[in-house]
Amino acid sequence: MSETYDAIVVGAGVVGASTAFHLAKLGGLKVCIVERGGVCTGGTAKSCAIVRSHYSVPTNTELTLKSIEMFGHFKDWLEDDEAVSGFVNSGYIITAPEGDYADKLAENLTMQAGVGADTFQISKEEALERHPLLSLDDARTIGYEPNSGYADPYLTTSSFINAARRKGVTIKTECAAESLIIEGGCVKGVETAQGTLFADTVVVAIGPWSRSLTDAAGIDIPLDVSRHTVLTLRANEDYDRDLPIVKDLATENKMYFRPASGGVVLVGTGDHGDPITNPDAMDENIGDDFVLLQGGQVAHRMPSFAEAALTDSWVGAYDITPDWNPVLGFVPDVDRLMVNFGFSGHGFKLAPAIGKVQAQTALGLPTDVDISGYGLDRFAAGRLLTGAYGIGSIS
Repeated sequence: MSETYDAIVVGAGVVGASTAFHLAKLGGLKVCIVERGGVCTGGTAKSCAIVRSHYSVPTNTELTLKSIEMFGHFKDWLEDDEAVSGFVNSGYIITAPEGDYADKLAENLTMQAGVGADTFQISKEEALERHPLLSLDDARTIGYEPNSGYADPYLTTSSFINAARRKGVTIKTECAAESLIIEGGCVKGVETAQGTLFADTVVVAIGPWSRSLTDAAGIDIPLDVSRHTVLTLRANEDYDRDLPIVKDLATENKMYFRPASGGVVLVGTGDHGDPITNPDAMDENIGDDFVLLQGGQVAHRMPSFAEAALTDSWVGAYDITPDWNPVLGFVPDVDRLMVNFGFSGHGFKLAPAIGKVQAQTALGLPTDVDISGYGLDRFAAGRLLTGAYGIGSIS
C-alpha cells in the first residue's frame, strides 16, 4: 500500500529526528520518518555526544552556538516538560603546544568570539583550577568554553522523536528505505520494505549509509567512511562528571576525553581513522597497540591515569567529506531532495541547529545561519570549507 506525506525523512538518528521535528513545528507539515532499525541505532548510537563551539569555520561555530542554546532550553524548545538530553555543562578546554597550532588556536578564539561564542584564552593556572588532574607543562595556548559540555545521544534523539510524534510525525522503524523515487528531475518519494511512500520533499539523513540511496539514484557524492575507536578508562578514584572536556592538539590523532557515567573517562580521536567500505561490517576488534597509545597519551595529560584500567571500548563510523565539513541542503538537478552527510565526527553537536535550518530551507523560510556554503556543488566549484587545523573534527 502507498501513503502520501508532505515530507519524508530517511533516518532516525539525531539529525533526522531534529529535522522531522522542526519540519512539523515550523511548517505544520505531515512528516514521516523511515528507519531500517530502531531509533538511534545507527551512527548516533556510537556518538560521544560532545557539545562545543570550537571550530575554525565560522558558520560551524554559529551552528553549534544555536545548538548549545537549544540544549540549554531543551524542554522549552521541544515544548515537552519530559524531554531529556542528559546535557552536562562541564565546560571545554582545548590545549595546543608550541608551534603552528598554538597560533591558530589563538586566532580561532578571536574569530569565535567575533561570531558570539563565549570562549577565551586562559592561563595554565586557570586551566588547573577548572581541571586539577591535568599536566600542562607542554601547553603554550589554552582555550576555554564555559557553556559547552556533553549529552546523552539516545535521550536526546528519543526526546526529538517523542516531540515529533506529538506534532503528528509518523515514525516507521524496522522499515528500510530501498530507493528514491525520482521522476522528471524531481523527487517523488521513497520505496521502502513496507511499501511506497510519496512526498513532495525527501530528506536523506543516514550519514555513512548515504550512498545506499544516492548511488542508485545517479547522485555522485564525495564521501569516505572510516572506523573510529572509543575507550573508557578508570583510575583509582571516580572521574568527576563535571570536569571539563579536554581536546589535546599536542597528540597526532587529536585526542579528546570527557567524563562518562560510572566515574570513568571516555577517550576518542579526531583524526581520519581507518578507512572502511561497509559501515555494517566494521571490525570490532581493538588492538593492544591502540590501547597502549591512547592510555599513554591520557597518562601524559593526566598523570593519575598512569595505571588506569580499560573498562570498555567500541567502534563507530565517521562519514567524511574532502573538507571535513557536512553537505547540507537541496541536491542540484533533483528538485526537493535534501541530503545531510559528511559530518566527520561532529554531527551530534550540530544536529539541533541543523534540523532547524534544514527545515527552514525546505519551507522557504529565512535560516538562523546561512548554510549556502555547505552545498554539494562546492566540491566541483572548488569552494571548500577548509579548517585551520587540517583534517580532523575541529574544522
